[in-house]
Amino acid sequence: MREVLIEFIQNLKDEEFSQAHETMEQQWKIYKKQNHLLTKLLKGFINGATAFELVKRGKMDGANMLWGTYEKYLLMMSIEIEEYKLFEEADNILQELKKQRLQQIA
Repeated sequence: MREVLIEFIQNLKDEEFSQAHETMEQQWKIYKKQNHLLTKLLKGFINGATAFELVKRGKMDGANMLWGTYEKYLLMMSIEIEEYKLFEEADNILQELKKQRLQQIA
């Protein structure tokens, strides 16, 4: 998981939002098969990254919908989860991107 999160964070920093989606989706598929507790949180981060890809494509309605999903699943993040600090870093990047670029997203 650590390597996936590091790559995901780098994808976000490089504004490679589609690649960030793909990076996290690979881990999500593995965790989903295992009924892992982090499955929904990973889905949320996938949606958070994808929201910015949709903004790049001018699809604000879709971006708003996905951002809402991100925020819903973000509630599952707690200090007790594995690699919490990396999840927190990824969230900080997404939240900063929202402040800079997505004033129109609720």
